[in-house]
Amino acid sequence: MKYSILGILLFAVALTHAQVDSDQAPENAQNNSPLVETVTEEAPADTSIVENVASEPERTPEGYRIIRIIVEDTKQYKDSVTKAEKARVEAEKPTIPFRFQVGLLASVGVKELFGKDKYAYYDRDRTSGNIEPVTLFYGYPLNIGLLATIPITEATIAIKLGALYEFTYLIHNENFFLKTEYSAKSPWFEEKNRDPEHGNITQMRVSFPLLFALKGRTIPAMLDVGSKISIPIKDEYKSVDFIDEKSRTPVDVAFLFGGTFIINKNFSLIAHFEIQTQDVYDDELFVGVSNLMLIGMHAGLVFTPF
Repeated sequence: MKYSILGILLFAVALTHAQVDSDQAPENAQNNSPLVETVTEEAPADTSIVENVASEPERTPEGYRIIRIIVEDTKQYKDSVTKAEKARVEAEKPTIPFRFQVGLLASVGVKELFGKDKYAYYDRDRTSGNIEPVTLFYGYPLNIGLLATIPITEATIAIKLGALYEFTYLIHNENFFLKTEYSAKSPWFEEKNRDPEHGNITQMRVSFPLLFALKGRTIPAMLDVGSKISIPIKDEYKSVDFIDEKSRTPVDVAFLFGGTFIINKNFSLIAHFEIQTQDVYDDELFVGVSNLMLIGMHAGLVFTPF
């Protein structure tokens, strides 16, 4: 009996302790929650401090600010990338090669014969006080013949050789006096004795141009630089033949420069400037005018059938 009573007392004590523990659990949880909340709220504050410290510029021990530059952001790097990209694109372009060919050339142009006005007889504008050059004749030359291209490299350098027939009808731009054995030095005195001339000149020549052609590997246009040697076969004014009179130089040498554009394998466009600095005629063939020069321009088409 006494054991039964002892067991009941122990059960009652255990039940009482369990009730006390259950009552204290919510209170402990309530006491612990402010601590948890404090830790949770303080964490962002610590993070912002770290971020503020990180946002401060990096400095040397002496206090100088350190600026770190990323290589990819430099102009030199960007320029090198752009250059490499252009080189890649250029390398992928197809080559436009030179090839040995003989074509038929036909061209037209303009030409001026002018010289130094020694006595200001032809100078229409005397306000400057300087004696200006005078253009005696102008004309429109026609050229026809053969032009050969000989490659030196695959696509950048070539030589051009030609044989052309040239016809020019020079129209007088000024009245002039042809020199005679009785001519005076000045046209001012000549017009007292005779009337001035105002006719035209017919010229025929055989020309041999020699040009160096330069171009880029992928470019269809080229630069032409060289010279042209011409042999006159006719040079007449009315009944006066300047070749027979030995008033005409036996050989003309001119400087040529210009360009050629390749349309396709059969056709090319050309344009050349011609400058002949040597005296075309003997000095003072035209009274009062010396140092006669020719300047011209030719533009035409080259047809290559093969």
